[in-house]
Amino acid sequence: MTDAKPMTVDAQTATCPKCGHANPGTAYFCISCHQILIHRCPKCWHEQRAGAVCEKCGTCFALYWEQAFERAVEEEDRVWWAREAAGAQAFLQILFLPFMSLAAIVRTLVVRLLALRLSNR
Repeated sequence: MTDAKPMTVDAQTATCPKCGHANPGTAYFCISCHQILIHRCPKCWHEQRAGAVCEKCGTCFALYWEQAFERAVEEEDRVWWAREAAGAQAFLQILFLPFMSLAAIVRTLVVRLLALRLSNR
């Protein structure tokens, strides 16, 4: 690995800390070695030359992305379990469909018989 050189920043140029190449001041990556020159905070979108911690809001970039990844995994698990539960519920409905239909038919017949008896009085 090469030793990191201090990055010089002015309005016109930005020197790469990795290879020392002079880049335009607005370049996000080094033209020579593709090292990141401008880091953007994932929380407040503040642009800065140094990474790791945001100069504006104090967010640690690595911790922020780790938490975002954990939230994405948890959401994926919730979706998977909801899909499995819906599939199991559909399976049970199909499994018990003959019995539920029979119960509905018996219930309808009982209601009709009671209605006939009450109307004959």
